[in-house]
Order: sequence, then C-alpha cells, then structure tokens
Amino acid sequence: MPELTTSGQIWVGGIALGLVLWFVFVSPRLVPMLKMTMHGLGDDERRFSFVDIITLYMASVLMFVVAMIVSIMFYEVVMRYLFEAPTLWVEELSRWLGGVIFLMGGLYAMQQRAHIRVVIVYDMVSRNAQRVLDVFGTVCVVIFCYAVVSGYGKTALKKFETWELYGSAWNPPIPAVMKPLICIVCAWMAVQAISNLIMDWSKPKVVHDPADDL
Repeated sequence: MPELTTSGQIWVGGIALGLVLWFVFVSPRLVPMLKMTMHGLGDDERRFSFVDIITLYMASVLMFVVAMIVSIMFYEVVMRYLFEAPTLWVEELSRWLGGVIFLMGGLYAMQQRAHIRVVIVYDMVSRNAQRVLDVFGTVCVVIFCYAVVSGYGKTALKKFETWELYGSAWNPPIPAVMKPLICIVCAWMAVQAISNLIMDWSKPKVVHDPADDL
C-alpha cells in the first residue's frame, strides 16, 4: 500500500466515504430508473443478474460525476473571468473525472447492449448461429480484457504502490488512480460480457430495428 500524506489520506477517505454514502442512500433510487433503459428490450424481456446490478450501481455514480464536472467548470469560468483568479485544479480534476466517465461509461454501455453493432449478417442467420456469434464475440472481449490486465497489471500496481502523482502544479495522483482503474474495469468488463452471454442465451431471435439506434 502507498504511504499517503495527510492530505492524501483525507482525499482517499473522503472519496471512499462519499462512495459508500452514495451506494447506500442514492444508488437504490437510481438503479430502478437505469434498469428501465435496457437497450431495445420491452419490460417483459428485462432480466438482470447480480453482475448487472453491480454494474448499474457503479453507473449510478457517473450521473453525479457529470454534474460535478459541469459545476466545477462553471466555478472556473466565474473565478477566471469575473474575479480574475483562475484555479489550478479545475482543469485537471475535470480531465480526471472525464477519464472515469469514459471507462465506466463503456462498461455501462456493454451492460445495456448499447454499443454500436453491425447486425446485417447477425439478423440474417438463425438463432443458433447467432448464439455461435455471441460466443465468438464474448471470447474476443474476454481475450482482450485478459491481455490488458495481464500485460498492464504490474505497471498499474506499481503506479498505485508508489502513489505516482501527475507532476503538475496541483499534482493530483491521477496515474496512481486511473491506471489501476483501467485494469479493474477491464476485468469487470470480461465478467459483464460473460453475464450478458448467459442472460441472452435463452432469448428468442430479435431482428434489430434501425430506429432503435436513433
């Protein structure tokens, strides 16, 4: 574990406490709404695994992160142009949070089956052939995620253990947080892909309507 300064301990403790409170009091109210947005499915077709619920809980945090970026950017504009006192931390914090949204947003899109897909051939074949294609796609995702975690895991762990900082004037621990997060999200993405395959296995054939992607 990294040896944190007092300010670092406050940051980590505050973020951890905020996440716990969010998961306990806010996420249970947001997750039912997120469940209703399952891409291209009717109410009677929406089934969720334990993996899906965990992903939706993580995705519920993103709604707050987006609002936080908007708030701090507004604060920066006011401070810079009205008070001529620009901040050192807003731009880097917004970049940091934007990276979190990019990673977690991809995971949420996979859970929702909302990634862009080329379904011309997929819609033409039988349901059994579609299952074969689903297995092939899932294997590709798992191999990619395994390659990222196995090839990048040691480097990411080292960044965390040394608590590598960004090297700017504000100097936040962006490398120490984001690089391990990449490995964590990729590992969970493989789990989510397998869960999707299992949950969709018994579903009947559905021909995709291009209007669903508009």
